[in-house]
Amino acid sequence: MRRLSSSLILALLASLSLAATARADDNTPADYSKWIAGKTPQLGMFTIWRDGGKVYLEASSAQFDKDFIEQALPVSGLGGWDITPGNPYFDVARIIRFSREDDKISMTWPNTSFIAPANAAARRAIEATFASSVVAVAPIVAEDAAGQHIVFDASPLLADISDFTDGINGSIGISDPQAKYGLDSDRTYFGPTKAFADNDIIEVDQTFASAQPPSSVDNVPDPRSIQLKLDYNIAAAPDDGYVPRIADERVGYYPNIQLQYGNDAVDGRQVRYIMRWNFAPADPTKTSAATHPMVLYLSNTIPARYHETVRNALLQWNKAFARAGILGAIQVKDQPDDPSWDPDDIRHNVVRWLTESNSGGFAQAGSVWDPRTGELIHTGIVLDSDLMTGSFVDWRDFADPARLDGAQARTETAYGHGMRLQAAFGRTALAEMGLLGTPAQENAFDQQFLLSIVLHESGHEMGLQHNFIGSEAYTAKELQSKAFTDRYGVTSSVMEYSPLNIWPKGTPQGDYWQTTIGPYDYYVIHWGYAHVPGAKTPQDEVPTLKRWASVWSNPRYSFAMDEDVSYFDAHAIDPRVSHWDLTNDNLGWCDSQMQLSAKIMSSIASRYPTSGQAFDSARTAFGDVLGHDTTCIYMVAHYIGGEYVNRSHVGDPGFNGIPLSDVRRLDEQRAFGLLDRFLFSDKAWDFSPSLLRKLVYTEWVTDFPQPAWAYAPQPRHDMPIADIALGTQTGILNRIFQPLMLERLDDLSMKYPASATMSLSDLFAWMQQSAFGDIRTKGLNTIGEIHRNLQQTYARMLSQMVLHPAPGTPYDAQSLARAELKSMQSDVARALKSPKLDAVTRAHLEALSDLASQTLEARQVLGSGM
Repeated sequence: MRRLSSSLILALLASLSLAATARADDNTPADYSKWIAGKTPQLGMFTIWRDGGKVYLEASSAQFDKDFIEQALPVSGLGGWDITPGNPYFDVARIIRFSREDDKISMTWPNTSFIAPANAAARRAIEATFASSVVAVAPIVAEDAAGQHIVFDASPLLADISDFTDGINGSIGISDPQAKYGLDSDRTYFGPTKAFADNDIIEVDQTFASAQPPSSVDNVPDPRSIQLKLDYNIAAAPDDGYVPRIADERVGYYPNIQLQYGNDAVDGRQVRYIMRWNFAPADPTKTSAATHPMVLYLSNTIPARYHETVRNALLQWNKAFARAGILGAIQVKDQPDDPSWDPDDIRHNVVRWLTESNSGGFAQAGSVWDPRTGELIHTGIVLDSDLMTGSFVDWRDFADPARLDGAQARTETAYGHGMRLQAAFGRTALAEMGLLGTPAQENAFDQQFLLSIVLHESGHEMGLQHNFIGSEAYTAKELQSKAFTDRYGVTSSVMEYSPLNIWPKGTPQGDYWQTTIGPYDYYVIHWGYAHVPGAKTPQDEVPTLKRWASVWSNPRYSFAMDEDVSYFDAHAIDPRVSHWDLTNDNLGWCDSQMQLSAKIMSSIASRYPTSGQAFDSARTAFGDVLGHDTTCIYMVAHYIGGEYVNRSHVGDPGFNGIPLSDVRRLDEQRAFGLLDRFLFSDKAWDFSPSLLRKLVYTEWVTDFPQPAWAYAPQPRHDMPIADIALGTQTGILNRIFQPLMLERLDDLSMKYPASATMSLSDLFAWMQQSAFGDIRTKGLNTIGEIHRNLQQTYARMLSQMVLHPAPGTPYDAQSLARAELKSMQSDVARALKSPKLDAVTRAHLEALSDLASQTLEARQVLGSGM
């Protein structure tokens, strides 16, 4: 072989370098047939290719600029911090489109909130006005000459495009910027991918890191690094002839809300389509079988003990659908023993059983719907195993006002937690009454309990909202009849938060739990799913739907939603609308329940613990009963400053044409009397000393660091009764004296005759007597700790209202606060003349006197008032 000259070698190297540079700068797609050589496809709606740790999607030109539905679903959870496997808690479904721009593919979330059917000019205005979101732009890496096989990079999905960063930080409750989690792209990669006929799944295994994580994140070995696995589920948008149904505020369906600009001759632009499944009955004009039933699969993680209970709950809905003219609407199947069957296939709606460390027991429904029409295309339910156990429940679960008085109480996660507390009380109360002592009785109780939960969650899968006025449909006598509750349930709807239906021993007893769909459930399914004769468009249905919805005034068909139980911010006003209430007389129900609790509480010391038990059983039983009372106390407070609301339309049967009516002053006085008796008085917290000395917990080794779910000792070994009492009292005071409540109460005099309903001065007078009435006791020598704490708290509240009133506090309330402080100061001065006062009571009264003096004598610089 001849040697090449040095100049020729240099020329060759230069040409190779230029060629390499040219190839590096050449971004033109590779030839499809060459690119796929040696690779194995995953064939589905989109073909998925994997190569060197990367994921690629293959589309045909027909799939570009077409609507698909995309949703990010957690595959792994945070062990109880809201994010749970299979539940789209932070990320709703949305439309995604893939469009070709030269040699790139843009992934876009179009804005589907604004519509203009059959109005081309309005559609052009919408396109010009409302921006869409470009998720990412990805290069085309290969294509064929005909443009039918186009492969593009899916790597943009590795970014946090669904903003789970905020979801994680919000669920854990992190406010410190140094402790917040953020996506670590270096520790993020693709997980498994799956391709099905109607959807593709791309898993991204994302690591979220924090330099200073909170100690509460104890579900991973090193909380500085949390791996959250997400499935990006891209599904075919339905094209099945579905006709949307326009919502009505008198009927409880989740709405898919859009603004419509095609017609200006309307009162409002909002168009609300209900969320519902397209069962497509074979002949909608008569009772016929569903050609597109909702098929629910029972996961093989559900314990065998509960398997049939879950199945029976789901199938109950067929009774309502049959009345609406649809047969076989719901079908239930077991997860097949087939390795090719996959729960990620969007054609499979799965009921899952989870195990989490600190969730407290919850149940949630998750749905995917078409954001253009509200059509449900996928459903599922997750049930946490802690629902069925009493472990990890302590007094804080029952008596912590933050659990009862915050926005979190409005979420569906509160339902499972609340049901669990109801069951805990039931087990204690029924055991005390000798009605839950055998394995058969315990099993029946548990099965009915789970049945009620699955009935509720599966109702969401039909598109149904909560209905928190459903408990008002029945009387106490009806609920004490087993024959009645077997047929109608303990409330009119499974969409209520129905409590344990329990009555004092010797009283007739109906079913403990909601074990059947109620009258409202039959009605609401008919309204949402029954065929409307002659209607061809959603608007054609409206006259008939309005007529069907006109029955709101009938208690068995009334509906009230989540916003109507927003009492923590004084938005809600109708005391009939509540969580965990029963009968058409909430006050009578709570009175009977708190009396029942008092009887059970008096026997706990003698019943717990039994031989061989630790003293935790006594502490748990005490918490069970105390929590039941606390729930009723908050319920009773709803009557203060309340008004009844009727959601009927003008002309509806049984409606007098006035939506607001007064809560009688007598009932409000009755409600405050219950607060005085069961919350504010010393006697409400007067427990047996021998019982209090038993309320300890078991200690465990503390030599090694442990996560909270393993062992989380309390600061005190005993039960902090005074702390619990003050926390609950403060929660109620904050609720009934918040500015918006005081505003509404002050305004009642403009709507109702004098003395028809309570006044602002009534609230201050009743609370003054409850808090400070004992100061006027002749020969006073002592005031108990519970009442001293209440007096100090309320006096400071009055002082704050005088000196630094919260924004929105009415002037009348400020004036009354000053007057009550003067009255209290005068009463204290007389009481201090008694030579019988013990040292702590005298010191307490002197402190109250000083507080009143400092407030009343304070000089303030007033602004212009403008």
